[in-house]
Amino acid sequence: MFTWNERVALYLISFLRDPELVIYFMSILKPMRRDFIEDEARMWHKSLRTTQEERWKRISDLSKRRKFSSMNASVPITCTLPFDGGMWRNSRDLLKMIRYFREGFIRQELDGRSTDEQLNSVKIKIVNLLKEDSVRANIFRSVTSLSMVDEALEDLILFTEREVEETWEQLPYLILTAEIDNIHFHMKTRRPQVLGIDFPLIEIKN
Repeated sequence: MFTWNERVALYLISFLRDPELVIYFMSILKPMRRDFIEDEARMWHKSLRTTQEERWKRISDLSKRRKFSSMNASVPITCTLPFDGGMWRNSRDLLKMIRYFREGFIRQELDGRSTDEQLNSVKIKIVNLLKEDSVRANIFRSVTSLSMVDEALEDLILFTEREVEETWEQLPYLILTAEIDNIHFHMKTRRPQVLGIDFPLIEIKN
């Protein structure tokens, strides 16, 4: 399977029969194609958006026709994407979850005295458990509630953005008490009989 660049280069070489000319024309064509694709993608994404005036007009029209069930009261009028209530809530939750990936917030212990950035694959599992509605997630958050996690994150943002003189280890962060993979899939709906030290919990340090 050839790429676009390879197909065009093969087509040109069959006519020009000069590699130097092919390289020259490809140096011109590649930026032109990239700009075309970016413009096309930008236009497509803009076509999905609706202006605030268009959303007001649609709500007004539905109200006049008394089709109140079609109105998304949970979606802000300033939202320019064609979201329904569920999509808006999911989007809002996703944006909030992304904040937990802030550098230095989720860490792993190195030698009992120092920490380092946690692996992204582990961070994803931690953040999913912070938001998950299940038995295992409730146990995972039993020591540190979601409100406490949010408060720690706000403190970290405050300290780092205001350039407060705090060392890496003095800043607030989240850390696991055990390996994240010790939480098995079947524990999503069934409470374990015994909770040992191998069951991971999320904790706030500093």
